[in-house]
Amino acid sequence: MKHNKKYNIGVVFELLTKQVAEGVVDNDPKISATATKLINEYFSPGSPLYEELSLFNILLYNQADSHRIASKLLDGILVAARDIDDKGLIEKKQALLKEVSSAFNEAMFFKAKIPNYKVYASIQQLLDFAREDKNVKNITEKIILEETVIDHLLNNTELNRVKEEYNKNNKPPVDNLTMKIILEKFNTKYDTQFNTEQKALLRDFVNNDLINFKLHAKEEVNKVNNILDKAVTECEDAILKIKLQDARRLLNEIKYSGPTENILARLLTYLDLAKDLQADAS
Repeated sequence: MKHNKKYNIGVVFELLTKQVAEGVVDNDPKISATATKLINEYFSPGSPLYEELSLFNILLYNQADSHRIASKLLDGILVAARDIDDKGLIEKKQALLKEVSSAFNEAMFFKAKIPNYKVYASIQQLLDFAREDKNVKNITEKIILEETVIDHLLNNTELNRVKEEYNKNNKPPVDNLTMKIILEKFNTKYDTQFNTEQKALLRDFVNNDLINFKLHAKEEVNKVNNILDKAVTECEDAILKIKLQDARRLLNEIKYSGPTENILARLLTYLDLAKDLQADAS
């Protein structure tokens, strides 16, 4: 079954977060800042891309104990996918792809290898079919897609890959002097790009520092939560108040499993939101 890699939400998000990390490693803050801006703009909580990515990641990063449970989880996600506005989602994807094409070398951007690409493609195609309420002409191909995802949920190689990568990265990859030089360059280049809180999180992410990442993440979540509480209380616009309440709920659902790209992007988005709310209040 044909699949367009460019419209795969998991692939696009993975490649954007790679740009953030590679910009730091390659001493190119402009690339990191551009990718971070696109993540914040298009994957903010409540947006259609964020909604689809959330469903995508449930299937990508979860593990089931039996075929029955895996099948039920898949069915539940596909039911939830039907609630996403198809037209709005496609429009946002097209707008994001246009900006990606303008900001990066599109051919090189999508050339990057995605581990477990078959799983990524299968998940996206099933989400598309569910959302668009399409009847698959070749039922055999649909069954193959479903079995690919179910097998993935039973033997989650992606989850294992992330764990192995985390364990590998937790071992000192470079000596202290090298890391000191990297962080000094990082601080210099990003001095004006991010505020103090964002730079602290980014440093922990670059250094893969689980303990400090958790500490700083929890501190910032508490601060942002207080700012959202105040904004909700003072907001007189009924619709905006509902959105702020939803943002606060999603904020408190963040799990500090480690310095992952997904959590980093969400926290940076919330810190930007908090900054904007404080600026409006002043």
